[in-house]
Amino acid sequence: MRLFAFLVSVILALPVVAAETEERLPRIDPAQRVEGKALVAALRAGGYVLFMRHAKQTAPQPQNDCSAANLTAEGREQAARVGAGIKALAIPIGAIHASTLCRAGITAQLMQVGRVDETPDLLPSIEPAIQAGRRRLLAQPPASGTNTLLLSHVQGGEDAADRMQLEPAEIIVYRPDGRGAAAPVARIAPEDWTALE
Repeated sequence: MRLFAFLVSVILALPVVAAETEERLPRIDPAQRVEGKALVAALRAGGYVLFMRHAKQTAPQPQNDCSAANLTAEGREQAARVGAGIKALAIPIGAIHASTLCRAGITAQLMQVGRVDETPDLLPSIEPAIQAGRRRLLAQPPASGTNTLLLSHVQGGEDAADRMQLEPAEIIVYRPDGRGAAAPVARIAPEDWTALE
């Protein structure tokens, strides 16, 4: 009976293990992946778009009430840590765009890496016009010697290329190709910044 119970517990655990090891979207082509010191050097040279999910939020707040505490204490610390990591590594940030939802703009402000412009193109939406705007921002080459920072949300969509699965304050680094597309080349979790220094 104990053997049977053990086997059942192993079988029930298998889907969980598979789900934990499954790569999140977007998938990064191993041939294009950039890591460690090479990633820091690339970001210092500029030319990348950093797509970041807002930091950890509290229970949903009214959409237009940015005076409320939209982020948890942990979320405020995450935003500050990512901003400090960007500054410590001397990564040049040019344009900064944030979703019009408060939690994205507040995250950007707490990072203290530059002036923030809000845009509906970064809202969490599967509406075709918003998805097209988001793709345009991802593919737009930054000003020379800088990187663009986009503050947004988890994204869905029927097309796998539009889906973005990120933890709070995680960044997906995209390399625009100058022809209207961009490829993901790295992920940076908020706790990864100290290891990159």
